[in-house]
Amino acid sequence: MKKIIFILIMLLPLVLSACTIADSNIQDKIASPENNTTPIQGKWVIDEVVISAEDEVTTDDSISNDVVEEESYLGREILFNKNAIVVADDYAENPTFKFKNVNTNDYLLYKYKVNPSSLNIQSENIQVITSLKDNQLFYEFVRYNEDNLLIYIDNAFYKLTKIADEVSSEEVNRYISIENNMMRTFDTIEVEDINSGVLLGIKTPTYDEENEISDWEYKTIWIKSENRNITKYELDKLLVPRKNGFWLVGVDRVKTDISINDKIFALPQFRRIDLDEAKLQLDNVKEQLELALDSFSKPLDESQESIALVASKPTILKDILFIGNDYISIEKTEVDNKNKKTLEVYALDNIEEERPIKLSDIVEDGEFLFNEGSQNIQSLGQNVIRNQFNVGLIRKNGYWILKGRINYQQKEEELYKDFNIKAIPPKAMVSYDELSIPWDIINTQFPGAVDVFSSPNGEFIIIVTSNELQIYPTENGELLSIEPISNIQLPNNASIIMSEWATGRYPNIWENEMINQGASIID
Repeated sequence: MKKIIFILIMLLPLVLSACTIADSNIQDKIASPENNTTPIQGKWVIDEVVISAEDEVTTDDSISNDVVEEESYLGREILFNKNAIVVADDYAENPTFKFKNVNTNDYLLYKYKVNPSSLNIQSENIQVITSLKDNQLFYEFVRYNEDNLLIYIDNAFYKLTKIADEVSSEEVNRYISIENNMMRTFDTIEVEDINSGVLLGIKTPTYDEENEISDWEYKTIWIKSENRNITKYELDKLLVPRKNGFWLVGVDRVKTDISINDKIFALPQFRRIDLDEAKLQLDNVKEQLELALDSFSKPLDESQESIALVASKPTILKDILFIGNDYISIEKTEVDNKNKKTLEVYALDNIEEERPIKLSDIVEDGEFLFNEGSQNIQSLGQNVIRNQFNVGLIRKNGYWILKGRINYQQKEEELYKDFNIKAIPPKAMVSYDELSIPWDIINTQFPGAVDVFSSPNGEFIIIVTSNELQIYPTENGELLSIEPISNIQLPNNASIIMSEWATGRYPNIWENEMINQGASIID
């Protein structure tokens, strides 16, 4: 029986690992920046509109504008060399690439809701090549033979045909120069459209009455401003934009008769397994574990039962404090250890391991900065624990900041003290974190403000109060109105754990993903 229990307990991390990106048919590779070649090279032409991913069959009444826009790409050239990519009127200098081999049906059906047959793809596997501009998704290409690619632009797939194996840097630079000159000319005639959006991760504390312990609920709010017309959506799960697409992130609470364990999950959205399936697998393992533990505990006497409970997995709660493109910061509570609370940072790519990252892996001179910040609070009590793995991210005065924690005991009570770390979170953790209007001015004009977020293009700010998000238009670092143009109610004690911004063509892509995930519009 002990062997059965051991096997069931070992099943749990295996199931959780199955719910992550470690899928046997998906292999991510990153093209080295020192490499003089790229996964795609040469000159290509857009010669066919293959299909719209959202609507495979278009009625005559809905053709006009979409068809005109789709046909405007036909005949346009796409250029690849080691220094740049040019895609019609768009370009990326010094791009980076990620490429992966995926199951054709899984990837196209579950990411784009399109059957491979609709795209005339017969092969079982395809290669997906993702180009990155300034560490953000630029365009994604599907290679299904040597001379043809597919590109996804504005909700439609286009076929590319190679017309030259190589393209010179001079030709690429000439295209870029033309586009820059056209943009400058355009700016003198007409004001460019303003378009930006933000995904905010919202956390609300709740209470698990059955087990008398803390719990938390998470959701995503999408705010888009297009020429200062506001669109708002809400999703009852955390949707995280990453370099290789959107992921769902959250916490599964696994309960047995003898323990509770919170497990962080991160699910890429191009895989067949979804959130409900992952939870079903976890529930099945939990049920088997509970049955085995129940049958095992019956013949034990009191002393043996005590030993079994002590040897069981402790109750551990995890509270998400921050999520970015590649990292997540949590507070871990060890309930059975006098509610000891520590901070941990994990990499999302191997979240199933829940292996914390130390400060010196995040910032230069991390060990020195941790010791410097904690030196004034190390004589507070007995058993002071100094550990540079004990770090996290929080919001303070309109910015994400790094903080450290010292755990100690005083009169047999488990306590802790937090301190600021004198380092700016690297861009790998926080991609955009600037204010168009300084916090001091916001705090003076809006005494009820507890936080503020600014769009990268200076179009609007979001002022956070204790129960509301207030959206104000801005220009050149000034408020255009003292009254909000829109607002969103927040639950009591809610906090923001994610702020990911999109500009240019990305707001429409992100909004479509929110809608595809089942988001509801906020009135």
